[in-house]
Amino acid sequence: MTTSFYVHIVESPSPEDLLDGRTEGRILCSFLDVAGIPYLYNLAVDANQFQIAITDRIVQGGQIFKLPPILHISCHGDQQGIQLTNQRQDGKSIPWTDLAAHLRPIYQFTDGEFGVCMSSCHGSAGKQMAKVIKPQDIPFSWIVGAKTEIDLRDVALAYAVFYRRFQRGQPEGVIEAMNALVGGDEFEISFGKLTHQEYRETFLKQFNEWLASRQQQHSA
Repeated sequence: MTTSFYVHIVESPSPEDLLDGRTEGRILCSFLDVAGIPYLYNLAVDANQFQIAITDRIVQGGQIFKLPPILHISCHGDQQGIQLTNQRQDGKSIPWTDLAAHLRPIYQFTDGEFGVCMSSCHGSAGKQMAKVIKPQDIPFSWIVGAKTEIDLRDVALAYAVFYRRFQRGQPEGVIEAMNALVGGDEFEISFGKLTHQEYRETFLKQFNEWLASRQQQHSA
């Protein structure tokens, strides 16, 4: 079966999960092997390795597979961003705005054929990366993630379903299938251009309302 994408996995587990061998990205690799879906696995425990994984290694993946990537980020996350392995001890993180700066060149390089799967708690909060004014600042075509905290076992199974449906050319209803598997309403998909458009319209509306109030104050 021909696959129209490859999965670019970037994993940064907690130190405890790394020590115990609980790595969702590696679990996913086993399924991708069975399904015949091409992938490139990257273990990135610090910011330097993360940078290499989403720059040089993305280029390498494109050269190997001649396919657009789906970026699969497996790490700790919250409403504010993601956290790498070595950031757990001091409580640091990568905010969504910084991650967007990393993703934007990939989106542009792939001519907009670039999806992101957030395998983390609150991964759907990453949609705020597309809340930008200028269309050239959109960092992805679409992003999939959980709206709340999510169990490692559930997220591994859900993304196996996701990639299998994509491989079979059946993206319709894939979010419903993922949610049915975990028995809830955890996952959602957001589209970069739509999120940008909605945010821009809201921003311009609020700006025009503020401008009108300022003009009324000066004319009073």
